[in-house]
Amino acid sequence: MPRYRDRRGGRVVVAAFLVLAAGCGQRPTLVPLSGRVTLAGKPLEFGSVMIQPTAGPAARATIQPDGTFTAGTFAPGDGAIPGPATVRVACYEQQRPGATPPTGEPSLGKSLIPERYTQFETSGITVAVAPGMPPLAIELSAEPGP
Repeated sequence: MPRYRDRRGGRVVVAAFLVLAAGCGQRPTLVPLSGRVTLAGKPLEFGSVMIQPTAGPAARATIQPDGTFTAGTFAPGDGAIPGPATVRVACYEQQRPGATPPTGEPSLGKSLIPERYTQFETSGITVAVAPGMPPLAIELSAEPGP
């Protein structure tokens, strides 16, 4: 005679585990964050922006052709962690829409903005992320600078 197991008990255990796991990894509260990046007064047409808070994961954004961006930490556009943060901007040849991937070793190619903006430590861009803040205006200089 075939044996049948009651699988409901296993399902209850799995469901309880998922509920407990979800409660343990609560995400921080995020606030909407958008802005515009310009280089020498003109919109930066592509690239990326990262906003790194003093604690927690960075928010990321893709720069649109008009220079605007909307940041997301866990999902595109979901916002950034409130508090002080450092910003970096990247704009490489391979980020250009329609760019042909390089052959051989993977590379983003040449930076199309001064290298200092591509690192948190050297960008010189800081922001205080807060609820209700206006869009960021990130103005990059074409000069190599310090």
